[in-house]
Amino acid sequence: METTEKYHFDVVRWFSVAAVIYLVVGTLVGVIIASQLAWPVLNFDIPYLTFGRLRPLHTNAVIFAFGGCVLMATAFYSVQRTCGVKLWSNKLAWFTFWGWNLIIVSAVITLPLGLTSGKEYAELEWPIDIAIAVVWIAYTVNFVMTIANRKSSHIYVSNWFFLGMMIMITYLHVVNSLAIPVGMFKSYSIFSGVQDAMIQWWWGH
Repeated sequence: METTEKYHFDVVRWFSVAAVIYLVVGTLVGVIIASQLAWPVLNFDIPYLTFGRLRPLHTNAVIFAFGGCVLMATAFYSVQRTCGVKLWSNKLAWFTFWGWNLIIVSAVITLPLGLTSGKEYAELEWPIDIAIAVVWIAYTVNFVMTIANRKSSHIYVSNWFFLGMMIMITYLHVVNSLAIPVGMFKSYSIFSGVQDAMIQWWWGH
């Protein structure tokens, strides 16, 4: 009988645990800001708790924290089982886990402080955007190299879908996040006007 020791499942478990935590936290923040629409007094006149500061935190928690962890857990689990081999690099997998969670912590700190690029679903400032690109590429490389070392002669269709998603998100994130830094926590998009809006919602959709 096949044993789980032949695979690197610890990182999959931790991504799954993190995803559940972020889902609960993200939903809780969503309930708070929804309640503020009915009872504005719930922001308690504290700038960090206003709707405008907490909504980006809610969307980032649900999309990137929860959604990102789910995608990474699923891809790392699926690629090992369908290819019949361990992840190419367990160390790179843990780098992806800790790097992604550090990015999420950075978002939790900067968004309530109002340190954003002002682009919906792409609010994080340029140092964090660079970190996202580095961690995402590490995730993609580990996935691709695991497929390259597979035991089966063919590649399961699910892995093609995962790979397509990884490539698509890489260029969408990089292009939409192109900006000129004017400070450690401030930058301006290289695009403007209609072009900026079109590229932003190419990413947003």
